[in-house]
Amino acid sequence: MFVYVPYLSFLTSGIGFLFIFFLIYRFGNISKVYWLIGLVLCIVWMEFYMYALTSKHIYQLLFLSRTANVFRAFIPVFLYFYIWTMLNPDKKIATVQLLHFIFPVTLTLVVAPDFFLPNSEKIVLLDDYYKQNDILLIRPTGLIPAGIIQPLLINFGLIYGVYNAWLLQNTKKINGIDFFKRNKQILNWLNLLTISVTLFFVFQLFQYFSLSFNQTYNPLSQIFKCSMVIIFCNYLIITPNVHENMDGCIISQPSMTWNNFLSLEDINPKLLAAFQKDNLALKIEEICKTNKCYLDKSCDLTSMANLLEVSPGKLSSNVKLFYGISFVEFINRLRIHYFLSSAKDFDTFTFETCINNSGFKSRSTFYSSFKKYVGINPSAYLKVISK
Repeated sequence: MFVYVPYLSFLTSGIGFLFIFFLIYRFGNISKVYWLIGLVLCIVWMEFYMYALTSKHIYQLLFLSRTANVFRAFIPVFLYFYIWTMLNPDKKIATVQLLHFIFPVTLTLVVAPDFFLPNSEKIVLLDDYYKQNDILLIRPTGLIPAGIIQPLLINFGLIYGVYNAWLLQNTKKINGIDFFKRNKQILNWLNLLTISVTLFFVFQLFQYFSLSFNQTYNPLSQIFKCSMVIIFCNYLIITPNVHENMDGCIISQPSMTWNNFLSLEDINPKLLAAFQKDNLALKIEEICKTNKCYLDKSCDLTSMANLLEVSPGKLSSNVKLFYGISFVEFINRLRIHYFLSSAKDFDTFTFETCINNSGFKSRSTFYSSFKKYVGINPSAYLKVISK
């Protein structure tokens, strides 16, 4: 069984690396996703380290030696900030919250001396490890005495895992059933991620016990760890409803309840009565609502101002005056209205094609705009209006 561990660890790190590229490509414009990227990057580094250690390729990759502890320390903190920002999309991280980084940063500083050991000393340490697997436990790590760093890191991860699980449950309790219904898929994803990361540390605890009491490495724990990482990466990739909410949970608003959404007509921007005969307003109506210039992905304030032969500044201020909303909201609501008006095409074309045909540059832009202006994600909206 041990012989397969290096391959599985390498596969896990490779899938994790591709997953990071997927997150950047699809959601690179959403800042809170970078907490998730940081978390996955730490796991990728650790699994690549395990590949190098178990395959003995670490002799050619000595820079990896003793680095896993640092990356392990940052995983719980990245998980906390990712979950907190997802649950509180309208709030900014307070300065005091950055104190969560005290432990991983301090640990990085105190174990740093091990990173700068001569290669000859690193090779001797590795030789001793392959003779006696628990050698890394009974040897000091940087400035930390022997036997402390492993249980310290594992307990740190488990405590944060429990805390993040409580944070999710408490947020659902405070916001009520409406919040839960609107965010069911994303909450399932956050729960899966929290459970996976917590189990990641549980399996490390098993490995620690095996090394401490049996002086041997336990390959089963590593196999379970790798399998779990692969599962949660695939879950996000193949679950479109999670993609809809990568910018954070939908926060319930007093003006909108689960059974009270904007109608299709309400989404379509209305020209205010006072400007029904204004020449510029009528030109905007013709270009946008008759000619549907917004279906062109390149349609923006400048290009539309050129069509109307006015300055971008004048167009922006007049759209606000004529419709009572910003130019960006005006264009995006027109695109959303067109998308929903094309519901009959959903059986003919893919969801992605319908989004592109509506003028949106990307799926993530569509989801964030839909949630912002309609107040719920697209799949939930379509489900409700179809009843």
